Amino acid sequence: MANEKRIALVGLSSKGKGSWASQAHLPYLRSTLLYKIAALQNSSKQSAEAAAKEYSLDDVATYADPSTTAADPNIDIVAVSVNVPEHYALTKPAIEAGKDVFVEWPLARNLAEAEELTQLAKERGVRTMIGLQARQNPSILKAKEIVESGKLGKILTSTMFGHGMIFGPQVPDWFLYGLPVEAGANLLTIPFGHAVDALCYVLGELKNISATLANLRPELNLLGKDGKPAGKVTKTAHDHVSVTGELVNGGGVVNVTYAAALSRSNRDFLWEIIGTEGTLVLEGPKMGGHVQMFQPTVKFVKFDPEAAMYGVPSGDKQELENVEVEQAPDVSFNVGKAWDAWAGVGLDEGHSVTTFEDALVRHKMIDAIYRSAERGTKENYL
Repeated sequence: MANEKRIALVGLSSKGKGSWASQAHLPYLRSTLLYKIAALQNSSKQSAEAAAKEYSLDDVATYADPSTTAADPNIDIVAVSVNVPEHYALTKPAIEAGKDVFVEWPLARNLAEAEELTQLAKERGVRTMIGLQARQNPSILKAKEIVESGKLGKILTSTMFGHGMIFGPQVPDWFLYGLPVEAGANLLTIPFGHAVDALCYVLGELKNISATLANLRPELNLLGKDGKPAGKVTKTAHDHVSVTGELVNGGGVVNVTYAAALSRSNRDFLWEIIGTEGTLVLEGPKMGGHVQMFQPTVKFVKFDPEAAMYGVPSGDKQELENVEVEQAPDVSFNVGKAWDAWAGVGLDEGHSVTTFEDALVRHKMIDAIYRSAERGTKENYL
């Protein structure tokens, strides 16, 4: 296709299921006429060549050095899909070379790096996209549509609870990079970050944030590559996040709590939005705390003043009605919709382009959460 954009995909592993790039980006990029994978970049040229062979990508260039990738005149977009601590070093050369860039969320390890990359992209005039693809989740889009329609009335309060999978009692050796808090790859930045971004996309941003962070398991059991116990490791990253704030747009109070590991009671994700006229409930499947990957159900109940006393149903409880929502077949769906939107496709269906500027807002929010937890103060980020 003459107008297809040529992508250098950074981080496509030949090991298959361990790579997010292979699960989410590759299926979409191989099925679309909007983009073409023109190059692969991995930690070594041999690794990039192995990935090209594994996925039968016969006509791609292979690189190990980000500056060489950025200098390739046959590349329009550099897509960075690697571990968070590497984002800054792999993204900066592409921006400096004038390439458009996609980076997984979080944009960088910390606010300072995110600010630098965002400012540099603005100065160089490149287009950017950040991997906050929960905004493309059909259930999140439906919730946004319902809230904006006024069907819930004025938003009074909203509570979100989720489990983030990571930081249970055991940690696999491939996730050792996430244990230091300064690495920026933890419960707060990744599962909570994706989920709270979806919340703010639906309800608006927060103010007067009060946060509690805890490292409840500072020592974890390490699992080796063979899945067997390999000793103990320590972590400084937090494994519990609790945030309370108020909606900036004049709405009500918001509470978001994320816990480690998976739920023992099959409640990995539950989000309730309560308005004066109705209530919306989004509930996730197993591992549903990662709302950027997994799709919650959506249910609605209209407030019936005649069936309630003091706001509480006086007889049988009011039944939640299932809301019909488009079904995402796999984890590549939301990512594909984000790529479509970047190409101008699906914008009339509610999909949007999420840029480095959007990422910077979320990084500022996370920084405010750290400040609040450390100082015991209410913090703002806008």
